[in-house]
Formats: sequence, structure tokens, C-alpha cells
Amino acid sequence: MPYEQNIPFYIHKFQEFPWKLFESEHYIFHVEADSLAEKEINQIIVRQEAAYEKIVNLLDIPSPEQKISYYFYSSRVSKKELMGDDWYGQSIYNEFAVHAIYNEQDRVVGEHEDTHLLSLTLGLPISLFQEGLAEFMVGKSMFGREHGEVVREGLARGLKPDLKSLMSQQGWLDTPDEEAEFYYALAGVFVSRLYKVLGSPKFKELYSSMSRGNSAQLNIAILEAAVGKLEQLELF
Repeated sequence: MPYEQNIPFYIHKFQEFPWKLFESEHYIFHVEADSLAEKEINQIIVRQEAAYEKIVNLLDIPSPEQKISYYFYSSRVSKKELMGDDWYGQSIYNEFAVHAIYNEQDRVVGEHEDTHLLSLTLGLPISLFQEGLAEFMVGKSMFGREHGEVVREGLARGLKPDLKSLMSQQGWLDTPDEEAEFYYALAGVFVSRLYKVLGSPKFKELYSSMSRGNSAQLNIAILEAAVGKLEQLELF
């Protein structure tokens, strides 16, 4: 089924670019000629195939027939020019594709973006759950730190996240961009805890019920029916 995705920046100039293609069991990789991604393509293939296996096994979901297409850009400048945005990585749901930076400073590989695509079989929940699941699969923050460390450091700085407000899609969208690492880490801790409490089958059922069309109050009610009061959920 097609998914709505808020990507007004997205352009398709990358389709005209002379990529070099490499293919593995579950991926098609598009890389720039003579780029670091081309030089390290064998390591990339091993890394992504391992991530793929980890995700489908942990979630016990079927492997889709369609391969994931990766587009690796050697700089944020070239990424913005060709696909419209200079952020490190994005998954495009309806194209089953990932656009990512790959250079000496930023090697955007691993589980995060692939989790977004492979978990679509479970639906598209509120971002607290969607990003939390991706962070849980990675096991560390976007800058390589332990999730709990990031959250504790943020709380010590005076951040006061309201989990109840994050139980709506708009609540997540309202979080400040400059605190992205904190909120993504918080989501990772949150989902990790839910997964450990519920186990895979019940977690997947809960995940699928966290609709972006629901109010925060309805999502909270569904969550609390599964795990008890939100305030009593021990995250650490």
C-alpha cells in the first residue's frame, strides 16, 4: 500500500546521475565513480546484509520481494543538489529507497533507515515508535553514544520531555531540531523497554496500533492497556 510521507523537498535529479551499480542479495547500491563508497562497497554489502538479517529476524517479519535501493552521496552538497536535502540519510517509503551520505566523516550505513522500510509491513505508526524502533535496532545514538547516556545527559541539562505529548504525531514533530539526538535516543530507550516487557509478537501488535491518525489520548489508552500506566514504565 502507498504511504504518505512529508518530503516536500524531494526531487529526482539523482535519476539522471551516472551511478555505478552494485547488487547483493537484498540491495541495489548506487555509488559515485571513484568515491569512498565504491572503494568500500564490499564492506558496505557485508554491513547492510547483516543489518537486514538482524531486522527481519528480530521482528520475525517476511523478507520483501523488492530489493532496497541505496544512493550514496559523497557530500551533503551533492545530496542536496540531486535529491533535495542535505540531511545525513532518508528512507523513501514508496520507492523502497535510501539516500545517504558516505564519506570519511559520515558513513551512513546500518540498521536505522532499513528498519523504516522493512517494518512497513507492520504499518506506519507515530514517529515515537517508528524512530524508536529504528534506534533500538541500531543500539546507539545517531552520533554513536549509548542511548541512556544521551538521555541522562539531556535530563541533567534541564530537558523535560513529556512522553504523553509524544504519543501523537504532532507532538513528535514539535520537538526541537537542535535536540534531535536526545529525542531519538529517548525513543530508542522507550521502544527497547516496551520490546523487553512485551516480547516480539505483542510489541508488533502494539506498534501497528499506534496510528498517526489517533489522538495522543487514544494512543496512550492503547499503550496503557498493554503495559500499565505510562508514568510507571521504567526506562532505565
